[in-house]
Amino acid sequence: MKYQETIKGVLEGIGGEANIESLTHCITRLRFVLRDDSKADMEAIKKVKGVVSCVNKSGQFQVVIGTHVREVYDEFLRTVTVKGDNPEAQDSKKKEKMSLFARLCDTMSSIVMPMVGPLAGAGMIKAILSICSQFGVMDSASQTYQIFYLVADGVFYFMPFFLAFSSGKKFKCNPYLSLVFAAMLVHPNYIAMRTAGEAVRLIGLPVTLASYTSSVVPIILIVYFQSVVERYVTKFTPKAIQAFFVPMVVILITVPVGFVVLGPLGSIVGNYLAKFFTLMDAKVGWLVPMLIGGFCPLLVMTGMHYALGSAQSVQRATMGYATIMAPGMVCSNMAQSAATFGVALKTKNKELKSIASSMGVTALCGITEPTLYGIGMKYKTPLYSAMAAGAIGGLYAGIMHVKQWAYGNSTIFALAVYIGEDNSFLHECIAVAISMALAVVFSYLTFKDPADVSEEKESSQIQKAVK
Repeated sequence: MKYQETIKGVLEGIGGEANIESLTHCITRLRFVLRDDSKADMEAIKKVKGVVSCVNKSGQFQVVIGTHVREVYDEFLRTVTVKGDNPEAQDSKKKEKMSLFARLCDTMSSIVMPMVGPLAGAGMIKAILSICSQFGVMDSASQTYQIFYLVADGVFYFMPFFLAFSSGKKFKCNPYLSLVFAAMLVHPNYIAMRTAGEAVRLIGLPVTLASYTSSVVPIILIVYFQSVVERYVTKFTPKAIQAFFVPMVVILITVPVGFVVLGPLGSIVGNYLAKFFTLMDAKVGWLVPMLIGGFCPLLVMTGMHYALGSAQSVQRATMGYATIMAPGMVCSNMAQSAATFGVALKTKNKELKSIASSMGVTALCGITEPTLYGIGMKYKTPLYSAMAAGAIGGLYAGIMHVKQWAYGNSTIFALAVYIGEDNSFLHECIAVAISMALAVVFSYLTFKDPADVSEEKESSQIQKAVK
């Protein structure tokens, strides 16, 4: 075996197989959750052939291997018996060492990361279709376009299904039962109720008819609630009837709570935000694009942007133009794209460079979910960079009173919708340029490339040798 010497040394250094609670890996590191950290000898592990360095933080003992970590990980699993690729095995010890925000990011990342591949692939298809349509290569009304679009868009439209399954695994409940709750959110009959606009009540309780297609947070909250109910019901249910009784009771309890409380949370908060932004647009119009440019990724993540879109539709119908959401959202989307390109420019990891580059292209076409969940939420600094740059670009657009004169998507290829009775087109182009330039600089400067760890160790070793 190629890496047996490395594996043997690491295994001895961490206190043996019995001391391993779980094992996962990222781009360059083996990530152990140990039963007793005191048994690990960090200095001994650093001397093992094939090990670049090691750190112990956030409840994980991390051994830096390099870009071939996947091969080492696979061979490690063939050598010893441990829980591999098991994100929910991050025990309470890890969580106690993490801040609340870090725990939320860790949870969101572990739930969304498994679907980054499908998101990125579907996003690239949508990007290609958008470019072909904009430049007249393909008619958006053609059947070929429509079929490819529905396949690519299906990943985003039915996102609650993907998230339900991974959330079920993360929260240690039945992931197949979790799919039931994703189905209820996007079922055609529910969508028909929402479209009809009539009041709906469930066991006498009012149901907020929110839109859940492409949403993220509602299904995660519902599945978390499912996990709590499922554990409690399973505990007090005789094994002879658990197969049907537990799912039945969980559904009966979770459905009302999901439709009445957990699901509508984002929509309710979004409606209040819409009123707030409408008021701000009337009083201090320059502030709204800045807020949207800065916080748009969080609005998309929670589904609150749907309510703001409704408010903007009303503004467009009454005023003939839109300012509430559109100018700032373009700045935000383009800033996310540029921040991801900043990661691609800085990283020395070929796999990460390729992924970041492709996600940057999809974000240019207004498809930011792959970038948000695959790069932003995972590495954090690209997200912060995009939010800061988007806010600055949005501020410029607000000061210049930029107006969107026609309906269009928030992509770099749809800036023509800002051509109208004033100089909005010119100023929106400047705002986008500001957002992208700052985002790529901020991201490049703040992103900590995992590949740099090996260089830091090498530099440290040289300095020690000189001394």
